[in-house]
Amino acid sequence: MSDDASRARDPENLRTAFDHASTGMTLVDDAGRYVEVNHVFAAMLGYAPEELIGRHFGDFTQSGDHDSDVAMMGDLISGTRRSVVREKQYRHRDGTLLTALVSSYVVRPDDSVSWRLLSTVESLAGEQSAAQRLLETRAAGDGIVTLDAAGHVVAWNPGAQRVFGHPAADMLGGPPGRLVPAHQERTFTVALRRLLAGDSRLVGRTVEVVARHADGRELLVELSLSAWIHDGDPRFTAIARDITVRRRAEQAAALIRHAAVTANSANSFAEAAAEVVREVCARLRWRAGQAWTAGCGPVVWHVEDHSHEASGGAEPGCGLRRLAAQGSAPTAEQVPADAFTRIARPEELTAMGAIVGECGIGSAVAVPVLAGGEVAGTLGFYLPAGSPPPEHDLVGALEQIGLALGRVVERQRTSEALAWQATHDPVTDLANRRLLLDHIRRSGRAAVRRSALLLINLDRFRLVNEAHGYAIGDQFLRLVGELLRATADPGDLVARLSADEFVVVTTPDAARSAGTPYLMLADRILQALRRPLIIGGHEFRLRASIGIRVITGDDSEQFPAAVLRDADAALRQAKSRGKDQTVVFDDAMAGTAERRMDDEIALAQGILDSQLVLHYQPIIALDTGLPVGAEALVRWDRPGHGMQSPDRFIPLAEESGLIIELGRWVLNQACRDAAAWPSVVPAMAGATVSVNVSARQLTHPRFIADLREALSGSGLAPDRLILEITETALISEPDAAMDTLRAVRACGVQLALDDFGTGYSSLSYVQKLPATILKIDKSFVDPITGPGAGTALSEVVIKLAQAIGMRTVAEGVETPAQAAALRLLGCHRGQGYTWSRPVPQAELQAAAARLVPA
Repeated sequence: MSDDASRARDPENLRTAFDHASTGMTLVDDAGRYVEVNHVFAAMLGYAPEELIGRHFGDFTQSGDHDSDVAMMGDLISGTRRSVVREKQYRHRDGTLLTALVSSYVVRPDDSVSWRLLSTVESLAGEQSAAQRLLETRAAGDGIVTLDAAGHVVAWNPGAQRVFGHPAADMLGGPPGRLVPAHQERTFTVALRRLLAGDSRLVGRTVEVVARHADGRELLVELSLSAWIHDGDPRFTAIARDITVRRRAEQAAALIRHAAVTANSANSFAEAAAEVVREVCARLRWRAGQAWTAGCGPVVWHVEDHSHEASGGAEPGCGLRRLAAQGSAPTAEQVPADAFTRIARPEELTAMGAIVGECGIGSAVAVPVLAGGEVAGTLGFYLPAGSPPPEHDLVGALEQIGLALGRVVERQRTSEALAWQATHDPVTDLANRRLLLDHIRRSGRAAVRRSALLLINLDRFRLVNEAHGYAIGDQFLRLVGELLRATADPGDLVARLSADEFVVVTTPDAARSAGTPYLMLADRILQALRRPLIIGGHEFRLRASIGIRVITGDDSEQFPAAVLRDADAALRQAKSRGKDQTVVFDDAMAGTAERRMDDEIALAQGILDSQLVLHYQPIIALDTGLPVGAEALVRWDRPGHGMQSPDRFIPLAEESGLIIELGRWVLNQACRDAAAWPSVVPAMAGATVSVNVSARQLTHPRFIADLREALSGSGLAPDRLILEITETALISEPDAAMDTLRAVRACGVQLALDDFGTGYSSLSYVQKLPATILKIDKSFVDPITGPGAGTALSEVVIKLAQAIGMRTVAEGVETPAQAAALRLLGCHRGQGYTWSRPVPQAELQAAAARLVPA
């Protein structure tokens, strides 16, 4: 489309062009009416512009031109012709005829209309001929060549010299044959003969032809051919435009678009490369193409059909197709995998041998496939002999194609990495739980031979993290993973299940030595783990416990979970026997494991269904004998089993993690009960309530929030709540526990150290605690039979507590003699059967009233 036509798309530009044009301009709609004319055109016909607007163009056209105008408009609308330059006669206002040179184009000013016909109109009144004016009109850019009736060049403008490289002196008076490539001579001769003989099929059409430049290179030229009469003789004028660069750019853009679309939809590099290489070879008519990745994946080939030169001693068939069938790729020495495009001449392709001559290869191009800024592969193409090297824009297009395919490599790598991460442990690179369960399923379905799962727990691994940090701990786990891989048999799956638990799934080979192979493997693993490991200058000697579950494939639908559950039951047996042991799961453990799972499920449901109840055991001031507090003790009223004591379900809650929900319920209920004592238990209106807190609760991130909610929700004064903690809870995570205890005291809640003397804490450590109460364990009270008898241990504890300013509470006081002895030793308070058993809230008033003198 011309510059005028392009500008006509914008109404602002169109109006400006009309107002300032030195030639006549018209715009005709699809009904043939003038919708815009400028002053120059109106003046040509003797009218004002507004007198022409809305009138049909046929009203001002010589009747003989009307039909050719309609046909011309049809050609422009259909796209058969892009522009038309012609002579045309208009009827002046006074009835005279005006001859003009008219150039017409189809435009769309905006999306609201289908098309408009934009024309520039120049009067040919005067002595200048139509041919001369036509040449002047087009001299600015396009080549204008005119032939006479004999087929000789009679006009050659400067634009023609720019397009074809020949000066007018070399062309005028002779035939245009030197513009025709050798392979097009016959076709040109036939077409020219027909044209001169009056065949008008080429006239009025725009065609693309191959031409030859003066320097020998081939051009792609767009020709628009017109016929006219000069002094009674026919003339043929061709407007020639060099579209080589444009077509090359369009071709390059099309290849880039195709590569981008292909890369976006392909599932793999091989799939995308196969389609892209085929498209490049087909569009550019290159001999062959190939693509390969630096990771030595499959080599993709495409070979175009081509002729072959006879070659003595050559193998029959196409050499390129033989290479493609072999999946051959050049070596790194032949085509280095670097970030530069390389163009190789025939003499540089000696590694291909006779194939270069057989298949007519003139040169080769190697383009890098870049992924993430790195060379991930290469595209290679083989060009036919005689073809010029790729132009700069085509090389750029090939490099863009390499980048598009690189995105496929990146996506494929990402997908593979995600698939690996989804099935492997990030610390050890071993299989994770997901891959393990899938492997167990497959082992069960294909259990021709009996497989076995070894569940391995590292005894006291937690101490490594606590003593040396997680970085050393992770190195230790990686070394353990490598050790297990080295100890296991080829084909065995090694997985990491949790922080310190590993799994080996082994399928014993019948050809191995007699015995029980999985027990022999377990023994090798235990022996390997007993050897010291050196990490960062530290020597580690850890032990392991192993639970084994034989896989037979005849389990229920819960097969993988059942295997792990049973292996875990065997592992617990191994740990209970002193660790560094191996236990094989048997039928006797099956009931225990199933009962344990049932108990966990039932306890979780019991917490949700409010099956838990609290009993309270009064705490007595030894100097007055009056109740001053009570300890909350949880019971589980399990349907079908009756009231369960804490020792039946608290360990299960601790191990399963249910202790968090259970402890939260106990804390809330105890605060609500104690807040109601002034009305329901008047004898203990101002008494404190003691609640036991586990280690897991103490280090849970929501514990302090739960504590505040329990106090605010119940309205209980903070100083009436005592939290009892054990030395074990403090030792497991001392720093975190200490931070929590300080926060508890900041809330105004009291702290008691429970079971003192049965743990491992030193007196200096106890002194740092923000606790104000020390509870003497029952094991210190039991030896007391009366004042002065068996009181030695209790006396030491009471003296220590007095030294550091803590109140003492003796637990498990069962006789008045024990109570009297403890009072003489200076113990402040006591609790036990001598005063009351734990009772429900409803019975607490009666129990407390019995202790208050009438």
